[in-house]
Amino acid sequence: MQDIVEQIPSEEDERIYALWQSGKTLRTCAREMGISPLEVEYAIDRCLPPFSSASQLRAYKRDLQRLDDVGSYYYTKAMAGDLDSAHIYARINERRSSMSGWSSVNVRLDPVAAQTAERPSQHERIKDAIMRLAKGPNWRQLVDERLNDLPTNGAASDESRENPDNCENQD
Repeated sequence: MQDIVEQIPSEEDERIYALWQSGKTLRTCAREMGISPLEVEYAIDRCLPPFSSASQLRAYKRDLQRLDDVGSYYYTKAMAGDLDSAHIYARINERRSSMSGWSSVNVRLDPVAAQTAERPSQHERIKDAIMRLAKGPNWRQLVDERLNDLPTNGAASDESRENPDNCENQD
């Protein structure tokens, strides 16, 4: 695969880029320059740096260096007692950390979600109503007692598999 050949922007490309940078849309730039919007896109692309891994890495390193430079300035002011600078330094440090992949776990508790998590689901409420009708108001205790009566090892279940005639109907 061939590498992308970078084209040098012309003076007209620079004028189109300046219009676009001033906030005008592609269509407005095309109308003012008397060309198609597609040609405006090509002109802007010729003015921008190529998008490659190397250019991304350079931009990343440049941004980290800028954050370090600004951070050191505000860190010095914060250590002198300026609370606003301390806040700005903390924000810069958060940004640098997130860019580097060192982010803290943000735990936010939503009180509504916490309350709904504590309530039983609609299925559980319906099951509870049916079981109260069928087994009585203390049906949970009865179920717990039956679970306690079950054998803890697999010996009884193995025995019933071997001789199905010995199985009792528990209901």
